[in-house]
Amino acid sequence: MGRRKGVILPPDFPPEIGEEEVVVSEEDFEFVNSSHKYSGFLQNLDTKSIDRHVGRIADRKEDALEAQYEKRNRQKHHENPSQEGKLQVDPVDALPIKIDGELKYRRAKETKFYLLPKDNGEGVDEKVDDIVDKSILRPTKVERRQKLKKSKREAKKLAKVETNVDDEEKNMHAEVLANAEKDLSFEEIFLKKKSKLAELGISLLEDPDTNIKFLNDLMNFCNDDDKNIVKLACLSLLTVFKDIIPGYQIRLPTEKELEMNISKTVRKMRFYEHTLLTSYKAYLLRLVALEKKPFFCYVAVRCMCTLLEAVPHFNFRDSLLVSIVKNISCSDDEI
Repeated sequence: MGRRKGVILPPDFPPEIGEEEVVVSEEDFEFVNSSHKYSGFLQNLDTKSIDRHVGRIADRKEDALEAQYEKRNRQKHHENPSQEGKLQVDPVDALPIKIDGELKYRRAKETKFYLLPKDNGEGVDEKVDDIVDKSILRPTKVERRQKLKKSKREAKKLAKVETNVDDEEKNMHAEVLANAEKDLSFEEIFLKKKSKLAELGISLLEDPDTNIKFLNDLMNFCNDDDKNIVKLACLSLLTVFKDIIPGYQIRLPTEKELEMNISKTVRKMRFYEHTLLTSYKAYLLRLVALEKKPFFCYVAVRCMCTLLEAVPHFNFRDSLLVSIVKNISCSDDEI
């Protein structure tokens, strides 16, 4: 085939693989142990010849090796200026042509590569960017590391964004659940208070003499924070007072009468009348206060009118009548 006209540089080394990425399985160990007698030639390899053939120098950095390759190319072009601009081809890979009794090899034009100038902060020359094909430039080891670090940082940022989105969704779900539980608790509390009102009212209607003390418990519901409970308490007390108020006015005992010795029956009757009259007075005062509020005005006026109609002879009828007369000229048709 003739003498070679040029020297072919060794191929690029495969990409470096970190020790952490190398995984050695048990099958690999078994294969090496079983084939130990066939691997003796590895100990007799001439590493110096291999290094010299490959062109890699020990303890030399990658940037220094690249500089050495460039220096070798410049020396070859300097020694053979006639071959400049041509691509050196291995004769094995290209068939020769015999012209005038001489073998000549076809050669392709060599692509020129330009070194990029150093970036001093002012940017790279646009003309050089137009000439150089960036796709053929091989990134250095430092550039690969920087690219890997950049990709890791971007992955961490994306993970943080996803975590924040998940946290926001969890917070929204927690708020919705909290509001739902709050609504359920309000409804449960309302039902409990409502059942308690019904229980107290039934107890007073069944046995007012024994359960007269429950009037104070019903009066406490008239000061509740829930407006609907206040309305129900006023209506419940209205029903109770209509049923248990006697057909006469109650006269409280004087100081002399209180000092006298009395029987258990009289003492029980005095306690009943005192509790009834005190609770009734507090109830009327509460109705007068609720009458001034738009939300309770209708209920308060209707309760006072019903009491005046049902027990016109009982105590505090004058105060009750005055409060009702004030609402005669009210513009509300319902009142």
